[in-house]
Amino acid sequence: MSEYKTIHGIHVQALDTDPSNLGAGQVWYNTTSNQLKITAVSTSGSWATGGNMGTARYSLGSAGTQTAGLAFGGSPMTNVTQHYDGSAWTGGGNLGTSRYALAGAGTQTAGLGFGGYDGNDYLNATEHYDGSSWTAGGNMGTGRHYLAGAGTDTAGLAFGGYSNATEHYDGSAWTGGGNMATSRYEHAGAGTQTAGLVFGGKTPSATNATEHYDGSAWTAGGNMGTTRYRLSGTGTQTAGLAFGGYDGSNELTATEHYDGSAWTSGGNLATSRYSLSGAGTQTAGLAFGGYDNPSTTNATEEYTGPGITTQTVTAS
Repeated sequence: MSEYKTIHGIHVQALDTDPSNLGAGQVWYNTTSNQLKITAVSTSGSWATGGNMGTARYSLGSAGTQTAGLAFGGSPMTNVTQHYDGSAWTGGGNLGTSRYALAGAGTQTAGLGFGGYDGNDYLNATEHYDGSSWTAGGNMGTGRHYLAGAGTDTAGLAFGGYSNATEHYDGSAWTGGGNMATSRYEHAGAGTQTAGLVFGGKTPSATNATEHYDGSAWTAGGNMGTTRYRLSGTGTQTAGLAFGGYDGSNELTATEHYDGSAWTSGGNLATSRYSLSGAGTQTAGLAFGGYDNPSTTNATEEYTGPGITTQTVTAS
């Protein structure tokens, strides 16, 4: 039998950590995990089971990444915050205001939560998270719930929520931005303050419409393949990820990828649900919480999207 070096002209590298900037067809041996690994190209993506949340809830806020996620608030009404490390959730500092149907932006150590409903009022309250505690920020111009958010804690974006209004956050104060073409709620968002993305939701009928934001105005994008609301999303304007939701009859597992102009199908969630939340990117997404009829779920799933993926070689 020919050796790998005879075929390819190089030896298999022995490394104590997996390399970065991977390309398709790379092979190496990880001496720490004692595993032979290769890279391959995925065209659709797939979800895998992650660690369950400590508190089952839906209509919660979120921020962060697949390995440093942040979940806060939600229904049943709570101010609970939890951190995700890529395998398990742990408790963080409580929100100052218990609420659900709020939006989030930023990271696990520089998070932003805003809007929502506290059981009595539609809120304009904003809070900043530093990785351990929440502090009050500047109030939004419009109190609203079932809105969406994007960006960072110092360059945040809030849009929709029974409204077409958009607001920008600079770390201390909100100012008005360009209105969406379509007022909507229970929609999803992604991207940044100057390259935002909104998709799905109700107008008040369910919609598959997508819009792009350039920092001042919204323009039409490509329609989603599945009309839905109470969905979640993450990623960027040119690499968006939509998953879960409700089509008026059923909770959904459907996942879609956005490339800046068109949506294509991805791998289905293992757990159908709506009013869930998410974080991360198109190639490393995170889904958690939500409502899986007839109950609230604490299930977490991790997404490996299209692109270069790492696989472990096993003997059979």
